[in-house]
Amino acid sequence: MKLTINTVFFMLFLLVHLCGQTDSIDIIIRHHMEKQKIPGLSIAIIQNGKTMLNKGFGYANLEHMVPASERTVFRLASISKQFFGTAILKLSQDGKLSPDDNLKKYFVDAPEFWRGITIKHLLTHTSGLVREAPGYENFVVKSDLDVIKSAYSAPLEFPTGTKYQYCNLGYFIIAEIITQVSKMPWQEYVKKELFDPAGMQETYLTEYYPVIPHRADGYVYNNGTYVNAEPMIAIRPSGGFLSTTSDMIQWEQVLLQKNIILSVENWNKLWYPHFKTSDKQDTYYGYGWVIDTIDGHKTIGHSGGNIGFRTHYLRYVDKGLSIIVLTNSDNAVPIEIIKDVGRYLLK
Repeated sequence: MKLTINTVFFMLFLLVHLCGQTDSIDIIIRHHMEKQKIPGLSIAIIQNGKTMLNKGFGYANLEHMVPASERTVFRLASISKQFFGTAILKLSQDGKLSPDDNLKKYFVDAPEFWRGITIKHLLTHTSGLVREAPGYENFVVKSDLDVIKSAYSAPLEFPTGTKYQYCNLGYFIIAEIITQVSKMPWQEYVKKELFDPAGMQETYLTEYYPVIPHRADGYVYNNGTYVNAEPMIAIRPSGGFLSTTSDMIQWEQVLLQKNIILSVENWNKLWYPHFKTSDKQDTYYGYGWVIDTIDGHKTIGHSGGNIGFRTHYLRYVDKGLSIIVLTNSDNAVPIEIIKDVGRYLLK
C-alpha cells in the first residue's frame, strides 16, 4: 500500500495522541493509588467494543513484590451478582423457572410469610429479608442451605416489595434455587452456561484453599502500614467469584453483542430499572445491576467489597464506554478512579 505524506502524518499524530492518552490515564490511576493506599489493581477500558487499556498497576503480592497485571485474579465480590441475575434469566428462558415464582415452591419448610417473596424480590433487594443470615460467618464453611435456614426465624424488616434494602441473604437463596432447578451446584451451572460460552477461562469460585494461578492477596492499610487482610474462608454466593480484567473484557463483549446465553429481550431485563433504591436519588436496581446517572451520563454498574478487596464495573451506556477496576485493598474506592478516568475520556 502506498502511503501519502498526509497519511503518514495522520498516523503519527494518532499514535502520539493515543500514547499521550494512556500516559494521562496512568497518572490518574497512580494518583488514586497513592491517595487511597491501594497496593495493586487491574483496570480494563473498553470503548465501543474495542479494548483501549487492559493493564495492572502496583503489586498483587507485597511480600514477594509480584506485579499486578491484566491476568491477576481478584475477588469480584458483589460484581458477581450480575452472574446470578443472568443465570436466573437463562433458566427462565429455558422454561425451568419464573422470576415470579414464590420461595415456598423451593423451600417448603420455610415460614409462611416467605410465600409472598418471589425470586424477583430477591434479585432486586426488595424481599424484606435481613441483609445477612444469622448463621453466616466469614470464617466458617457452611452449606448454603444451612445459612438460609438460619434466617427462617428472622422476621421481615419491612413488607415485601415496598422498599429497597441491600440483602446478601437473597443471593444465597437464588444460588440454592439455581442448584435445585439445574440439578448441579450453582458454581458449575454458572461456569457451564455463562463463563464457558463467554470464553472466560480465568474466572473461579472464591474458594480459599485451592492454589489459583496469579491470585492476588488482599490488604488493609492501617496505622500507616499495610497488613494482610483476614482470609474469608466461607463462600458467599452474593460475592461468589474471582476473575481478571481480561476475563471481564470477555464478559463485556457478551453484554455488548447480546447474541449468546440470553435473548436480547432477556438481556434488557437485567438492566431494566425495577425498583428505585432511594427517595433521595434517581438510582434504580435491576437484576444484579445498578442503573444510575453519573455526570449526566446514563450508567449501569455494580460495586464489590470483600475483606481486602474493592471492585467496580461501570458501563456508560450512552457513550459505549465501560471501565472495570479490580483492587486488592480494603481502603480503595474504585468508583472514584472510574469517574476521573471517565471524565477524562468523555470530556
